Amino acid sequence: MVSLVEVNEPLGMPATLAQVAQECGYNWVFGPCLEYATREREGGYGNALLTRAPVTAVHQWRVFSPGRVYDGSEQSEPRIVLLARLGTGFWVGSTHFPASDRSARRDAGHRLQWLTGRLDGPWLICGDFNAEPSGCFTDDGTFAVSRDLVRPTFPAHRPRKSIDYCIGRPGLIMETTALPAAGSDHLPVLTCVR
Repeated sequence: MVSLVEVNEPLGMPATLAQVAQECGYNWVFGPCLEYATREREGGYGNALLTRAPVTAVHQWRVFSPGRVYDGSEQSEPRIVLLARLGTGFWVGSTHFPASDRSARRDAGHRLQWLTGRLDGPWLICGDFNAEPSGCFTDDGTFAVSRDLVRPTFPAHRPRKSIDYCIGRPGLIMETTALPAAGSDHLPVLTCVR
């Protein structure tokens, strides 16, 4: 499974996402946090999942609502968690928390914890949480964190912060490694789950 955040696709036909998925042999799911329209194009901006396993269900839940109409600023951007059930019951997800507002990040974390408590079966959510786990979540035993404690992920050219990681249902065995790869302002992470 591949989790992508900050995906920008045209309305009605996720062209780049569909092309990448087809070339790599993946199924794809796209969940826009917001929709936009300009004179040049209409589209959606949000999270995506790529998977080779069959997708049997999809959920898109809002984890942060800014309380005002989107005006192009990060502070007015709604945030979601996109979830896909693979096969008969393993949920995988993708999310992206607010960067500049500590309180909004904490609200998104609490909402995500509440929502995952209602999932049936095991789950794993990967994302750009824009803070270390203690800045997003209450450590109440309802989830486990997997991140590379040796190699931070942001910024990619000189990483200093560990803000890209996975959370999962307690009991999952997860091992995460940040990969030294170009192509983003964050280092990608690889998480193996058993």
